[in-house]
Amino acid sequence: MELFNYLIDASICMALCYLPYVLILKKLTFFSANRAYLLFIVAASLIIPVLHIKVTQPFPIQHSDQHVVSIPNGTIEMERQLPAAAPKFQLNWTLMAAFAYGMVSLIMLGKLFYGIFKIVKQARLNGITTGNYYIVHNHSANNSSFFNIIFLNSENADGLEIEQVLGHEQAHARLFHSADNLFIETVKAFFWFNPYVYFIASSLRQVHEYEVDQALKNIFDPKKYASLLLRFSAQPAISFTNQFSAYSLKTRISMMFKPRSSAYKKWCYLISLPILLITFYAFSIEKIYGGTSVKKGFVLVLDAGHGGNDLGARGIGGHYEKDITLQLVKQINLVAGQRGIRTILIRSDDRSVDFHNRGDNKADAFISIHINDTYAHDKQANGMMVMVSKNSLDPFSKKLAVDVKTSLQQLIGKNSSHEIKLIETSQNLVVLKHNKAPAILIEAGYINNQNDMNYLLDPHGQHEIAEKIIDAVLAYGNGK
Repeated sequence: MELFNYLIDASICMALCYLPYVLILKKLTFFSANRAYLLFIVAASLIIPVLHIKVTQPFPIQHSDQHVVSIPNGTIEMERQLPAAAPKFQLNWTLMAAFAYGMVSLIMLGKLFYGIFKIVKQARLNGITTGNYYIVHNHSANNSSFFNIIFLNSENADGLEIEQVLGHEQAHARLFHSADNLFIETVKAFFWFNPYVYFIASSLRQVHEYEVDQALKNIFDPKKYASLLLRFSAQPAISFTNQFSAYSLKTRISMMFKPRSSAYKKWCYLISLPILLITFYAFSIEKIYGGTSVKKGFVLVLDAGHGGNDLGARGIGGHYEKDITLQLVKQINLVAGQRGIRTILIRSDDRSVDFHNRGDNKADAFISIHINDTYAHDKQANGMMVMVSKNSLDPFSKKLAVDVKTSLQQLIGKNSSHEIKLIETSQNLVVLKHNKAPAILIEAGYINNQNDMNYLLDPHGQHEIAEKIIDAVLAYGNGK
């Protein structure tokens, strides 16, 4: 899931950053600058979604109309009171999509490496060393180059024409255009589903030709050189090689004779700056609500639901609720320690704890972690719940529940949750109603929902849940 999020974010960055080139920059004669711009936006699009910068800001003010689902006494089905449903086979669509994506990427990488192998083999068998170049005569239908390997087809060409073709391919080699092509072809192998990668690759190859044409028109007669381009026009056989006279001949010849753009137009490149800032803010900045520490002496009690002989619900893959809740509590405890919060764990291993003893600790906040179960009544249910007792002994329980619900809401889109529900119940739940501390119970997902389970079993997903819970605890502790 995290991989797909990255691929989508990077693809959006590429699309947005490519727009200024299409609308403005491609019309300018700053060919080297355009080449650098195209390479830069690809590299930036790969890097920006990887960056993860946390920005602390005040927790949003909660209004009295915060949505609360009221549950009357006796209507909550607690998973510990019901038999565990038999595990049901479900297709893991995420895994299947990842497999299909990986297979296409491997095939494209394989084709790329095989093409390189063929070129190198041909150069070794038939190449003639001339200075710093391997020249392969008449073993390719097209005139092309790959780094310092040059394929020349001298049929139906006189000495001056061969000299121009050779100069053209040597210019590609001097400007390291093959390195650009290899880079973009590798990116295409991983972003094969993104049409903008192909647009950028085509634009980059076109700019390569503009650069070479600009250099050669100062050496050879521009009209004769343009005529040669028309006569030798051909389609490229291999996408990552530089092909003589292969791309947009009409546009190339037009650009050769076009007056140079005014120097002041270089300011046009700054138009991409706002787009880069927007994408950076959207994909790299994570808002952290609350402060970085709480008042001295603040204590948080963490309760991993069930334990020992009390297995809790059994879900997809045979996982038990007691094991997942313990993993989550350990992650929450880890993040709490990093933020300077003192914690008490009801259980730190797989042991049974008397239900009535869980709420006996005097503390500033109590959070019990559970995993929901759909059973037969709602097989499509998913997402998280934050529960608080209507009859809690501590008036701060509601504030803690609202803060946690608001913070967890930021996880929507990263897992299967369509909504984080805040439930106010009159059910006689000891950990909520009779707790000595402000107390809430979190149902962190559904144990027989495949998407929820993928997220809950992923260490990265567990850490994200833990961070959002501790963000809320910090906001609660600082505002109490």
